[in-house]
Formats: sequence, structure tokens, C-alpha cells
Amino acid sequence: MKNKWLLLTKIQLLGILDFNKARYAKDSKTKRRTVGSAAIIAIVALVICIYSVVLSLGFCEQGIGVHLPAFLIAVTSLITLIFSLLQGCSSLFAMKDYDHVMTLPVKKSEILASRLLCIYLSNLLFALPVVIPGTIVLFAVDGFSLAVLAVTLAATILSPLLPMAVAIALSALLTAITAKFRYKNVLQIILSLILFLGVMIASFAVSFTTSYNEGMDMSAIYSVLVRNVYLPAVLVDMTLTGTLWGIFAFAGISVAVAALFVVVLVLCYERVHEALTAKSAGAKFKAENIRTGSVYSALIGREFRRLFSSSGYLLNALSGTILLVIAAIALIFFDPKLLFAQAGESVSLSLFAYAGAGFAFLFIGMSNPGASALSLEGKSREQLFVLPLTMRQIIVAKTAPTFIFNAPAGVIFSVVFCIRFEADALCWIVTLISVILFSAFCALAGSFLNYKFPKYDWTNPTMVAKNSMPVMLCVFGSLILGIVCIPVGIISGFWIYLAVDLLSVVLSVAILIYFSHQKAFSME
Repeated sequence: MKNKWLLLTKIQLLGILDFNKARYAKDSKTKRRTVGSAAIIAIVALVICIYSVVLSLGFCEQGIGVHLPAFLIAVTSLITLIFSLLQGCSSLFAMKDYDHVMTLPVKKSEILASRLLCIYLSNLLFALPVVIPGTIVLFAVDGFSLAVLAVTLAATILSPLLPMAVAIALSALLTAITAKFRYKNVLQIILSLILFLGVMIASFAVSFTTSYNEGMDMSAIYSVLVRNVYLPAVLVDMTLTGTLWGIFAFAGISVAVAALFVVVLVLCYERVHEALTAKSAGAKFKAENIRTGSVYSALIGREFRRLFSSSGYLLNALSGTILLVIAAIALIFFDPKLLFAQAGESVSLSLFAYAGAGFAFLFIGMSNPGASALSLEGKSREQLFVLPLTMRQIIVAKTAPTFIFNAPAGVIFSVVFCIRFEADALCWIVTLISVILFSAFCALAGSFLNYKFPKYDWTNPTMVAKNSMPVMLCVFGSLILGIVCIPVGIISGFWIYLAVDLLSVVLSVAILIYFSHQKAFSME
């Protein structure tokens, strides 16, 4: 059969949100789950479109619309780079169905082509809601231009290639460096965290530098992002401002790097897979290393070991916690008064201190290992049935890592935020209590959603931690809550957080009561 790689690509794309399963399943629950996932993706795309329109209007109002396409390409490329780093190389190499796929009558190059195409298309689908609305705004304000349309379209199609190849190559290089170390998982996690922290700290530094020096106008943001951060976008800008060869240079660099990556990938694919999946030599067994403990504590320990078993899974599951700590560190060196420097009059920072818990909600919802803990059990979930534990104890054990990481990070951020924004005593109390209660609720809600919408047929743990419905509901639910709490908190003070706290307590108790009456997991 010709074009087998296209068939493999189709199967993988249909399996991302269980569209293929919903198509043939007789169970209405599976179909509703798939429709819900598609609805969430549509909402996310709508939010991205709104942000793109707002930024594009700012560019056009300031008379720099000619630079807008290059800016949009830089934004999508950088986000592709960050998310590809979070995903790591395990989505391409260490798939659970590797042995099954490699036994198919398909060439290795076709398997690689299908998987790379899936990654490319997912990144391109993110770029479209950013670029298309912005381009429409540009044409509506500055007039239509066929040349601008052609350059923007070509740059958009090519934009995922370079960051995708660089991110996967860096992840594979980290794997190769640590492959023969005894504690390779720990080293991979440390190196991946350093790489991720470096990118995010650079992003925060750029934002604060712009705020300090340029007053956050669009020309300053464009200059920093395009000319100082993502230089390939300069080639797109050169074409739009009169240098025709810029887009061809951009295309040549993108295609050349991607082609080189594919050539190297074909040569070392199996070796990288073996390095990712091989078990390192363990320590010699000693009787004195045996420790006794309860079944409950052993289950909690198992959840932590699973969390640290893969750098890709760890970064996706705890990205919000990491960003929360970075934000706290950044606030130490940032003077909040500069945000109001252009107002021309003194502003009481304590009025804005009540926004702190709202900002914490945004990040806490991004980190929820509990939202994927049940799904990651896979076929081994039957082992939980024989444990001398109740369903509620199992659920609480699976939520423990989420709360243990989110609550301290939230407290650290809240303390720094309250200090920098000169919060009063009531704000201190409300912010700290709200962050802790919301961390507990978010962990329990993640497990509840995972129980209702499990995804047991995953091929890579990163897929569950990144693309499953429970994770998306937690992320965007907390995003909406945080966006609401920030302005309402500034206006009304502690009242909005009192309502959130009461709701968190009530829902948390309701979830615990619900699980106390459940006996087993779904066997779908």
C-alpha cells in the first residue's frame, strides 16, 4: 500500500482526542467526552484569537502594522519552542506502542515521517489562531496587500519547523548525555529544568526590561521580541519592509535545519529510543535498606516516583509551579511602582495587593499531576483494587504531590507579592489562606475529573499530562477564575476571595464524600 505514512498520520491524529474511538464506540459517554474535548479546544482557540486581535489593534493604532506579521511569527515560534521543550523527545521516541509499530510492514522513515508530521501539524494549528486574526486586523486597518498575504502565509507554514527541530534535538541531546548514568532520570530532569528555567527567566527578563525602559508600547515589545529574542523573524520583517530575499532566507534556514534534523534522526532513532527506555543498573541489594511503612505512605511514594520518572512528564505536570517560583523571584527585583510611573500621580500599591491570590490561581491550575494520576495507571489500575485502602484514601494519595508542590510555591509567591505591594494585615491573611485552600481544591478537582474522564489508552505519559480533558479543564478553569479574581479583588477587596474559599471548601468536602461512596475505577 502506497503512502503508508499518511495512513499512520491519520490514525495518530484521530487518536489524539479519541475521535476514532468515538466514531465507532456505542457508548455515548465516550462520544460526549470527545465532544467536550473538542469544545475545550475551540474555546482555547477563541481566547487565543481575542488576544491576537487586541495585540494587532495595538500595532495598527501605533502605526507599525507593517511589523505585525514578523511579530506574530516570533510569538508562535517561541511558544512552539517552549511547549516542545516541555514535551521533550519522548513523544517521538519512547512511545508505549513502539514495539508494535516497529513490527508493522512499514519503513522506519515512514514511521518517523508520520510522527514528525503530527507534531508539526499540532504546532501549526496553534499558530493559525494567532496569525489569521492578526492578519485580518492588519488588512482591515491598513488595507489588503497580496504580497503581505503571501509572505505571512509562507512564514506561518514554515514557522514551526525550526523551533520544533531545535527543541526535540536539545531534548535528545540531554538524553544522550545522561543515557549511561546510573541516575539518568534525575540528571535528565535537572538538565531539562535548567533549560526550561533559562528560557522562562529570559522571557521574564525581556518583559521587565521592556517595562522599565519603554513603557510597554508595541514598538518596544516588537523590538525586544523580534530583534533581540527570535532573530529569524527579522528576515520576515525585512521582506515586508523592502528586502525581497528575506523570506527566502527564512525558508531556507527553516527547511535546512528541519532536513538536517530528520537525517540525523533516521540514523540514530533506535539508539535514542533504547537510551530513553533502558533501565540503568541498580544498586546492589542490601538487607539493611529495607524499610517498613504503611500501604498509604507507599502509595504516596509511588506517585512521587512516577512524577520524577520522566523529565517531559514532570515539566508538563509542574510547569505552573515552576513559573510561580520564577515569578516570585522576578518580583524581588522588580519595582511595582514603575507600573504606574506614567500615571503622573502617586498610586497606593496596597489597593493592588488583593490581585496576588488571583495571579497565584492562574499558575496553580497549570500544575496538576492529580488530573492525570489515575489515567497513568493504565492496565495496572486493577492492582489498586487489592490494596487495603478505601477509594477516598487512594484519591487523596494521588492528589498529594499536586498539593505538596502547589501550596508551598503559592505561599512563597504570595509572601513576595504582599511584601512588594505593601499589603495590609487582612490582605496577608486572605491571600495565604486562599492560595492554600485553592491548592487543595485544585488537587481534588483534578482527581475527580480524571475519574470521570479517564484516558487509559495513552502511548506516552506526556500526552496525558498535556492533552487530556481533565488537565485542560483544570488549566482553563483556573485561568478564567484568576482573570475574574484579579480585577474584582482590586475593586472589592477580600470579598471575592471569601467566596472562592467557601466554594473551595464546600466542593472539596463534596468530592471527598463522593469518593467515600465509590468502590472501583472505570474499566473503559
